[in-house]
Amino acid sequence: MRTNNNAEGYHNRLSLRISKYHPNIWAFIRCIQGEENRFNHLLIQMKGGLTARPKTKKTLAIQHRIDTLYIRYDNVDINANELLNGLSYVVAKNIKSKRK
Repeated sequence: MRTNNNAEGYHNRLSLRISKYHPNIWAFIRCIQGEENRFNHLLIQMKGGLTARPKTKKTLAIQHRIDTLYIRYDNVDINANELLNGLSYVVAKNIKSKRK
């Protein structure tokens, strides 16, 4: 399962690794120890120069639109309703393009 929310993604990963709805404490501890090892490994890789996955042009364009709306809102060029309306257009456009 793919998700954009980091917390949901981590919870999904943890659920898949435990693979039980009600694990006993020892299975849970082993899983947490495995996660600690994984994060230590990632930390070593990042210190060694590993970069995050590059964002796609589409994602960068959407983020730019969102940032622009928030800048305009902070500069009082638009009000809260216009901000929310603009954000809904950005999201709706993205959803509409995925349906095709």
